[in-house]
Amino acid sequence: MASISNFISALGNTLVGIVKIATMSRLSTTGKQPHVHGGSLLILGNGPSLNETITNDLDILQTHPCMAVNFAANSDEYLRIKPRYYILADPHFFTSGDGDTNVRHLFERIAQLTDWEMTLFIPSEHMKKFDLPSANDKVAVCAYNCVGVEGFAAFENYVYAHGLAMPRPRNILIPAIMVGICLGYKNIYICGADHSWTRTLSVSNDNKVVTVQPHFYKDNANEQARVTQVYENVRLHEILNSFYVAFKSYHTIKRYADTKHIKIYNATPGSFIDAFPRQNLRDLSTTK
Repeated sequence: MASISNFISALGNTLVGIVKIATMSRLSTTGKQPHVHGGSLLILGNGPSLNETITNDLDILQTHPCMAVNFAANSDEYLRIKPRYYILADPHFFTSGDGDTNVRHLFERIAQLTDWEMTLFIPSEHMKKFDLPSANDKVAVCAYNCVGVEGFAAFENYVYAHGLAMPRPRNILIPAIMVGICLGYKNIYICGADHSWTRTLSVSNDNKVVTVQPHFYKDNANEQARVTQVYENVRLHEILNSFYVAFKSYHTIKRYADTKHIKIYNATPGSFIDAFPRQNLRDLSTTK
């Protein structure tokens, strides 16, 4: 009975996935980026442990291609690491206009301070209306499909390989890994991906869910207020389900990466992600 149930569930998810791709996926330019045919990519999540990695392994971060995410460009470390890639996924970055000073500051810093070659990846649905505040020929903007689908493994493998979709992108690390795979890297190291959210999760006496998600940089008052507002009416079961989606997506990525003989290593001290083998960045060769 379980196998029949699993088949029906996979069939239903596949049909839903086909509809989502048909209605939501657009032309992706990720596949047109230079294919690296191997090598190692370091993906830098914004978790608090990234401070430790920067302190201990800055030389490695500076000698290997890195991918930064979200508000990393608002930190001083952005100019020290000079990431080769940058990726955004949250619609807030593209729908807040000038209403969020942190978002405006982010794009201004990317446009004005990036004096090295860097590719900025944004969801294809926002590509037509997106422009950096000022021209910078060092920054190439590339579209990718941030469409989460599930289904039969063969279906998932096909749409993931063609950049049409990805495992459900509960957080930015999921599209970051998938774009890294698409670029052709054979070894992907994940740093700053603490994901220890359950340690800071609580419920107040007035039944408000309190979730603290610290970063390696300090969020200012505006960002803290925005996050508080986002979670204002979110219930505990909804938050726990979002955690489930994220951790499940990592296992889906692991299965897909194995089919392409790509190694993904978790180099985050104390990370809660259980899908990828652990490896210290010091074990990574300093050869690009």
